[in-house]
Amino acid sequence: MAGRSLEGLCTALEHALALGDAKALRSLYLPTAVLVLVVGKARFEATPEDAAVDRARLGLPIGMTVRSITEMGGCGEIILDWSVSGVTSDGTVLDLAGDAALTCTQVAGDWYITSEQLRGYERAGISSASRIP
Repeated sequence: MAGRSLEGLCTALEHALALGDAKALRSLYLPTAVLVLVVGKARFEATPEDAAVDRARLGLPIGMTVRSITEMGGCGEIILDWSVSGVTSDGTVLDLAGDAALTCTQVAGDWYITSEQLRGYERAGISSASRIP
């Protein structure tokens, strides 16, 4: 469910990321939204559906801290820091963090994310606990 305010949208996003709730995550984005993740020189694009499934598949809570919220009529921007740490269900050890800029729009009184630009970096190396024969 989208937010009635940008602050409400942030709260809903924070809860959905912490719980790894793909359905709740999808509901915060317009279906036409584009998510871009940049890690080093690599750039990845995803739909809200794919990003929600990938985030939930981690099986780890993603923490976030809002740095700023700017509203300009029916448009808004949210700047936040995010982090994820732990061992995924496939044995991959993650310790990642980054920041994100979310562009938002108000539709029929509710706020939705229309685009997300994420930057990420490894705080520690990524390794796998699984054994490959």
